[in-house]
Amino acid sequence: MAAKAVGKRFKISKLQQQMMMAVLGASLVLGVSIVVSVHLLKHMSFNAKVISKRDESIANYNLAIKNVGICKPSSKDGSFSDKDLEKCNPQSIDVSTIPGTLRYNVMVNMANNTDLESVGRSSQKQCYDDNHKRVDFTAAYSKSTSDDERSYNLKMMKMCSALRVIPDALPAQKNDEALLASLNQIFLLSGFEPEQLSPGTNYKQSKIKGVSTIPIALTVKRNEAETMSIISNIERSIRAFSINSAQIKWGSNASDGSSKLELLAQGVAYYSAETSVQEKTEVVTAKEEKKKTGGSGGTSKNGASKTNTTNNTKTTNNTNNSTKK
Repeated sequence: MAAKAVGKRFKISKLQQQMMMAVLGASLVLGVSIVVSVHLLKHMSFNAKVISKRDESIANYNLAIKNVGICKPSSKDGSFSDKDLEKCNPQSIDVSTIPGTLRYNVMVNMANNTDLESVGRSSQKQCYDDNHKRVDFTAAYSKSTSDDERSYNLKMMKMCSALRVIPDALPAQKNDEALLASLNQIFLLSGFEPEQLSPGTNYKQSKIKGVSTIPIALTVKRNEAETMSIISNIERSIRAFSINSAQIKWGSNASDGSSKLELLAQGVAYYSAETSVQEKTEVVTAKEEKKKTGGSGGTSKNGASKTNTTNNTKTTNNTNNSTKK
C-alpha cells in the first residue's frame, strides 16, 4: 500500500510539473505572439506612412507637370509614367493639344488676343516681313512639321509677343548692359548722345519683396528743352526708375540769350530678384523620440525635415525599432 501511495504521489507531482511547463510554454508563446504582432503592426503603420508620403510626392510632381504643360500623359487618368517622363520634350509638344495648362493659356489664348498681339515689337526686325507686316508665328507654329521648325516658331512667338513688355518693364535678372541700352535709347529719343555710360556698383535690396535695384547716376548739361525732354522720356519709359535725389541748376548767357539746364540725379532701376526652386527633403521615422539637448532643457524630434523651398518632393528613410518586453 505504501508503495502504491508513493507511486501515486510521484505521478501527481509529475503531472503538476507537466501542467506547469505547459502553462509556461503557452504564456511564452502568447507573449512572443503579442510582441511580434505589435512589431508587425508598427511596421505596417510605418510602411503605410511611407507609401502615403511617396504618393503625395508623386501627386505633387504630376500636378506641377500637368499644370505647366511640360509633358503630355499617355494614360487616361492623367498620371505620368516613367516612359512618359523619359520621352518628355516640351519643345516637341503641340501646345494646342494641352488645353488648360499655363503654356496653352500663354501661347494660345493670349496669342489669339488681338488687343495684345495687334503689333509686334518694333525693336525686333525679325517680327516683320519684307513688306513691314507683322509675321504671324502662331499660325506658323500650328503648321510646323518638324521639331526644329516648331522650336523656332515657338521662340519667335515669345520674342515678338506684346507680352514681352512685362519682362521689359521688370527684367528677371540683373542686366547692366540692358539697362544702359534703355537709357541710351531714351537719350537718343531726346536728341542727346551721351559721351559715356557706366553702371553703378552700390547694389541694394528694394523694400519690395522679391525686387532688387541697380543704382544709376545721371548728369545732363544741355539746353532747357533737351534736358526737359530727357526727364519727360524717363518718366514715360516702361522701365521703372526712381530718383532718390536730384539737383537742378539753371543758367543763362546774357550775350547770346541762350540758357542751360544742368541735371544731377541719383536713382535706381528695378529688376526681379532671382527665385530658386528646389526640392524639399522630408525624413519619415517610425517613432518620434524626444532627446535632451546638452546644457538646455529643450527637446528635439527625431526625423526633422529639411526644407529648401516650395516645390516639394519627399524621400523616406526606414528606421530600426527595438521592442523590449
